[in-house]
Amino acid sequence: MTLITPSEWLAGLVRQSFLGKYEVTVKRNQIDRNIFYPRDPARVIEKYGLQGKKIILGVAGVWDDRKGLKFFVQLDQALDHDRQQIVLVGVSEKQAKELQKSTWIQPVLRTENQEELAELYSAADVFFNPTMEENYPTVNLEAQACGTKVLSFDTGGCRETDLGMGLFELCSSENFIEKMLKKNY
Repeated sequence: MTLITPSEWLAGLVRQSFLGKYEVTVKRNQIDRNIFYPRDPARVIEKYGLQGKKIILGVAGVWDDRKGLKFFVQLDQALDHDRQQIVLVGVSEKQAKELQKSTWIQPVLRTENQEELAELYSAADVFFNPTMEENYPTVNLEAQACGTKVLSFDTGGCRETDLGMGLFELCSSENFIEKMLKKNY
């Protein structure tokens, strides 16, 4: 039997477990480069009222503690809202209402399709991924493929998602705000 994992990080954990007696192969998750490439962001900038703002983007299927929602809330408190805007894709209706009451964060329940998601990646000045648990985040790959810088926590297989395009940087829960402000996103 051969076990397949999406990252070297996870393969290492498997090798240390009771499954370590089996062969382990890494086969990285891929993205569709026919969808995720630099696009004209004008439509989504207009749709979400982001004109003249530096955009900090977050994307998740479900926003919970593991995906780092609280770090976006912390970051929002440190931003200059006249020139910077956090946009979070994938929030629930309940989360959207809470965010709109207590933060400047622009919630997006879901995008119309993958093309709109690629437009949002392309519109962003930085994609921030404060994940606390991750095997191999394809969102990091999608953002880079769209020409967007990625600032990601160094958890799980995140460091393995650097495509070597000069668009990837690691951070931690202790220094992400400092890095964001220093880079002037």
